[in-house]
Amino acid sequence: MKNTIIALIWVVLFILFGIYIDNRVENFGIDYIKDVEATYEVIHDDEWEYADEMLDDLVERLDTQKNFWLKVLDHKYYDDLNLELNLVKNAVYCKNKIRALEELEKIKSILQNLIADEKCNLNYIF
Repeated sequence: MKNTIIALIWVVLFILFGIYIDNRVENFGIDYIKDVEATYEVIHDDEWEYADEMLDDLVERLDTQKNFWLKVLDHKYYDDLNLELNLVKNAVYCKNKIRALEELEKIKSILQNLIADEKCNLNYIF
């Protein structure tokens, strides 16, 4: 009886942890999507210096959160985000509006896929 109660407590704790991680992943994705959309508008208005600052901030925030997200997320998503951010920074440096906007759309797509793919993933629970 005692073992059954302990097992049930562990199952409940695993499920609660999975729900917590699921909410964190969704908030992570939504926050970055909002920032990407804001950067999209800045680039669309040809404000290159401000866009470069915003991208530097995005890269810095992603690097500071790296330790947590590499433990939770599939590394492919994190690597893809870093790659696309570097491509956007290169396009902003070259003042290539079309390329920068295209790469920002790819980042937005990666974040949307991240939210959809990782939603209630059993890897978080077990």
